[in-house]
Amino acid sequence: MKKSIFFWLYFVLSIILAIYFAVRIITSQMGRGPVSRVQHIETYGANTKDKEIIKLAIGVTPGNNLRGVDLHQLNYRVSNIPGVKKSAVRLLPNGDIIVKIQKHNVIATWSDGSVYYPLSADGVKIDTPSLERKTDTIVFQGDLPEDLTGIINSVSAISDYIDYMNMVESRRWNIHTKNGTTIYLPENDPAAAINKISVLNQTHKLLSRNLEIIDMRDSARILVKEKK
Repeated sequence: MKKSIFFWLYFVLSIILAIYFAVRIITSQMGRGPVSRVQHIETYGANTKDKEIIKLAIGVTPGNNLRGVDLHQLNYRVSNIPGVKKSAVRLLPNGDIIVKIQKHNVIATWSDGSVYYPLSADGVKIDTPSLERKTDTIVFQGDLPEDLTGIINSVSAISDYIDYMNMVESRRWNIHTKNGTTIYLPENDPAAAINKISVLNQTHKLLSRNLEIIDMRDSARILVKEKK
């Protein structure tokens, strides 16, 4: 008898829940009821400025009818915001829209000689150019490798002397200093060559001399050429 009572109790409860969810789905599809409209928009991984940009990009505000919300389209818009590396957009059962983003890690600047683009660690130029150069970042020109973290860490000790850097034939780096010296780095182990330059600069003010070229490509010796 006791088992029979529990069976009918669960059976009735299941019917009530089924009717409840069916009504919510039907009213939502008809554009009626609280779950038929956007309730809130929450963003994660974004600062205050990013949140405003995201809201403008998705073009959806609380109160909009959910029938007109295309999550794939919203995610496409968010993923195309400059600086966004990855994004995901979800719709919760309560009508909340959740936007999650992962931003590129900006560690340098790329320039074409006139404008400057923020540059991520994986060599992606972020489409927010500026006419002004930031004083605290390394500037690159030309083609870039897939990973910049190694070379940036290597040149950190002499970064104050660097005007810009460029890759030669996708194999090795040239450093162009602010006083007009070009440093030819070797293809293999450029970090060791940069360390030598740093030591020589500390002991002999190498990067302050009137030099046109410092050639580090021969590991056995350093070749220098003075300016005419």
